[in-house]
Amino acid sequence: MLTSSLQAILENLTEAVAVADAEGRIILRNRAAREILNIKPGSDVRAGSQVTLRYPDGTLVPPSEYPIAKVLRGEEVNRLELLAERTDGTTRVLQFSGSMIGGGDSPAYVVITYRDVTDMRRYAEQQHDYLRATSHDLRNPLSVLLAQAQLLEIETRRKGLHDENRAAQLILRSGRRISSMLDDLVESLKYDAGLWSIRPRETDLKKLVTDVVERYMSSSKCKEISLFVLEGDCRAMIDPDQLERCLENLLSNAFQYSPPGSTVEVSLDVVGEHARIAVKDRGTGIDPKHIPRIFDRFYRGDNHHSKGLGLGLYIVRLIVQAHGGSVSVQSEPGKGSTFTLVLPLRQSIPSPGKTGEGIEVGIPVARETAATRAT
Repeated sequence: MLTSSLQAILENLTEAVAVADAEGRIILRNRAAREILNIKPGSDVRAGSQVTLRYPDGTLVPPSEYPIAKVLRGEEVNRLELLAERTDGTTRVLQFSGSMIGGGDSPAYVVITYRDVTDMRRYAEQQHDYLRATSHDLRNPLSVLLAQAQLLEIETRRKGLHDENRAAQLILRSGRRISSMLDDLVESLKYDAGLWSIRPRETDLKKLVTDVVERYMSSSKCKEISLFVLEGDCRAMIDPDQLERCLENLLSNAFQYSPPGSTVEVSLDVVGEHARIAVKDRGTGIDPKHIPRIFDRFYRGDNHHSKGLGLGLYIVRLIVQAHGGSVSVQSEPGKGSTFTLVLPLRQSIPSPGKTGEGIEVGIPVARETAATRAT
């Protein structure tokens, strides 16, 4: 148990602190933590005093994804924002961070700190509402422009007007670029406003990667994609919609910087307890001086031919890191680039447990890494 002196120090900290044992049971909350959660002194260790946590979109957080459970699994918890429904029925936006202390010959404890960012997020939501309204006003005339350009492209192609058709295609491509840049801008500002989250669920990565590649080939009429996937299924707890966005961004970049007719390779395999997805192109490559900042927001290096705002790779990094994974790039000027996503694997969705307890989330299964080729 914690010493009385340490309890006194924690009790008087202005930062909200909670301490749990190795089983995930809360053994102490300091005064700041009790005030934030609206818990009376002396009741903080009773099961009925636990708050209910929700994701920013309002969906319930499964017990296996509670901050304490994540720390017990060895996952990083740093500025994780969740909605906390308090015992008085009110809801606050809390930002959690946590770490494990002790272990080995000494008892292990989980220390969770959190702060109330409700007012800050309310202001951010107002900013986002303004941005959303502005984006909507921009999209209305843009939608009309795209619809008319598409009709013009079809009609000029039907009549064999080659010069006019090329002009219509240029208008159409430019309009779609503007639409894509608006999407990226809104998404990045949603993250800054704390209105962005992932909703993980058990997903077959092999099927997801295959579907994205097939859909991309069909929509872009581009057949120069080789797909290498492992035998058998490959399941992980991820947000499939967000991961699809990652892959689409990487595929778009791969073809943007590749010469016509070149082949882009997409592969999926398992290394230890992680899935590895790689997108390899044979394009212009990246100057080594730009690689350390390639995933920064708005960073475009000195490439004046870039067709975006420099947000695509930034959003990829946000999504992958939110899953507890990582993204990296290997590149050589003139020989192409390989972007690799590494995501933690979990065999199955954990069964619901009691709030505040340590939850096991399934044991990752090592799988064959020899890839089979599909097209």
